[in-house]
Amino acid sequence: MDTWTSTATESYITVTELQITDNWELKANVLCTRAMPERHTGDNIANKLQSIVSEFELDGKIDTCVHDNARNMECAGNKCLEWGDFGCFGHTLQLCIKPVFELASVAKLIQKCRKLVGHFKHSTTVTAEMRNRQKLLGVPEHELVQDVVTRWNSTQAMLSRLVEQRRTLTDILLDEKVTKKADSAVFLPKGHEWELMNDLSTVLMDLSNVTTYMCSENSVSLSEVYPIVCGLIRRSLKVQDSDGVIIRKTKDVISDELNRRYQPNDKKTACSTPVIASLMDTRFKQLTFLSSEQRKTAEEFLEGLIDEMPLKRLTETSGSDTPPPKRQRRPSGIDFLLSKSPDKPESQDELELQSYLLDKSDFNKSPLEWWSENETKYPRLSIIAKRVLAVPATSVPSERIFSCAGLVVSKLRNRLSAEVVDQIIFLNKNKIKVTCIEPHTSD
Repeated sequence: MDTWTSTATESYITVTELQITDNWELKANVLCTRAMPERHTGDNIANKLQSIVSEFELDGKIDTCVHDNARNMECAGNKCLEWGDFGCFGHTLQLCIKPVFELASVAKLIQKCRKLVGHFKHSTTVTAEMRNRQKLLGVPEHELVQDVVTRWNSTQAMLSRLVEQRRTLTDILLDEKVTKKADSAVFLPKGHEWELMNDLSTVLMDLSNVTTYMCSENSVSLSEVYPIVCGLIRRSLKVQDSDGVIIRKTKDVISDELNRRYQPNDKKTACSTPVIASLMDTRFKQLTFLSSEQRKTAEEFLEGLIDEMPLKRLTETSGSDTPPPKRQRRPSGIDFLLSKSPDKPESQDELELQSYLLDKSDFNKSPLEWWSENETKYPRLSIIAKRVLAVPATSVPSERIFSCAGLVVSKLRNRLSAEVVDQIIFLNKNKIKVTCIEPHTSD
């Protein structure tokens, strides 16, 4: 879910629903886009969300609610005890990187880069000269990128593009026929600034790629959160001997923020929904990114989830009209012959979990494709997999509705009622299968 404001200065709340179908396909639907004129407090958002869930008869069917990390959203999540709560991975990553841009040396550099890009964007003469020089110098014929303050990865794109066009920009800014000497002194970065620009862009590149990758709506994403977080901390953000002071500080700041927000080394993390999703994703089920103690805790927690699973739900999801076979009662006196341990005989749930963990993974298949082929082999685990793998890592599905809504509630259509806006977006974004019925003809 997310909230937004239209061009008519009217507040809305958008709620989307994601699920894995019986055919193991990830499907997203827009539930509603409702006007929310009341204050966006945690209580009001929680009440609105609960009423929407009840309206669509989804009570007891929601596993996790995903939203951004605004305080009112977190408060609303804490008040909705019927389901789990998860902060948008993309938004959390932005909060981890924000302190880097507040470092004095980095902030000063970014400000100078913005002025440099603005100088070329606001002058048709200089822009035309840049295109000519790009052809002459054999430099990629790309436009400069102006960043947006609210999108940190656009800042990385701006830095990367400036580094790419360094030769062209320097050539133009040093040419007195094109650039005034005073302007050259203001806009032309110094040697150490170019180097910092390059190093900073390189450090942020992996995080930018991760942000883009995790915003996909067509594939499983929650299971990749902790593999990515641990990979960033242990590899991409690992301080190297060749790193300068500012780059070392940058890596340390982001690593500390990731550790503080995701706590990858905490034992409690092993019981979180993202880790359980990783355990149900055949690519990551070995949990090699966690400690041995955490892996054991996660497996025990998953075993508990299997035990708590209602039998009725298992029967309905098994995909067969035949109920699961009942466990036969063993004759008294010979239990010790049939069990592995006389103290704690292995249950069917334990055997299913152990078999799944030992089963060979096919990394060429997506987790949904793998589960579609092995659902009958692991009937209990498949129910949990279908539940947790459907949870998205970001609130992008709801945020993308804003773009559609911006076209609906435009300056020329700003008097549309909230009800009509809701209906238009609902029909536009939801794919509904309609069966054509042949008209009846009388003999």
